[in-house]
Order: sequence, then C-alpha cells, then structure tokens
Amino acid sequence: MIFITVGTQPNGFLRFLKGVEQLVNEFDIKEEIIAQIGNTPFKTNKFKTTPFLSENKFKTYINQASVVLTHAGSGSLFNAMKAGKKIIAVARLHKYNEMMNDHQLEIVKKLTDGGYILDGTDSLSSAWKQLEGFSPRAYDFENNVVEALDNYIKGILSK
Repeated sequence: MIFITVGTQPNGFLRFLKGVEQLVNEFDIKEEIIAQIGNTPFKTNKFKTTPFLSENKFKTYINQASVVLTHAGSGSLFNAMKAGKKIIAVARLHKYNEMMNDHQLEIVKKLTDGGYILDGTDSLSSAWKQLEGFSPRAYDFENNVVEALDNYIKGILSK
C-alpha cells in the first residue's frame, strides 16, 4: 500500500494530489493507494481518499505502507522516518498559497541531504524513479528536540 498525506493545514494541497494522479498514470501504479487529503477539495478514481484520520489510523497506514508520499510537515515526516519507510516529500510552497512561507523547502533539503527521504517538490516522477535503489538512512535522532518541536507545532495548530 502507498500512503499519501497532505496534513491538516487549512490551505489545500491540490498541486500535490494532482501530481500523484499523474504519477499513477505515468508509472501505471496498481498498488493500493490511500490518501489523507485534509482540506483539499479533490476527487479521483485513481485512489481512495479521506479528509482526516485519527492519530492511530494515521500511524497504522504509515506502518502498513511500502512508500509514504507526504507534505513536508514534521509530524508526517518523522512518523514515517521512525517507521523506516521510503519517503517522497513535497514541500508546500508560498508562491502557490500552500503555506505562509517556504520553511518546508528547508526541511526537505536537510532530510534529503541527510539521506532520510527523497525530494519530490519539483518532480514526483523523478523522485519515484529513484525509489527502487533508495535505502533510507535509519532514524538516528538521539534527542527529544524534534519530538518537542512537533508537539509544540501541533499545539499551535490545534488552537
């Protein structure tokens, strides 16, 4: 199963979901795909969609997935990294009104440079082509800063 998540931000992420649809067509992907689409108004016959998931269901889908395609939110990325998954991340960009700034680009670059994930921001197709030979670096963050930051961000977003 391939799991897709766009997070829970109020802005949709239509560019990403349309890109996944193109990916399915380009590579004739037959594997089951489940997408958490948040606030994105999106309909497709290429894969299953659901707006939101409980935290338990979210983690279950990550654990069951062979690949995780995700926005570059820290919670989504670090949950998939901890589960040892192959990850393609697409940063939400300010120029498309997907985010208030481009901090997700920095996260994707740092984690890509570290060998943890693949960057699909500019091209999902190019990132997909790299998947077969990609072996993600094991999650090796030894402190709780990332977890504390993730919890802090979740707290802010839930207000």
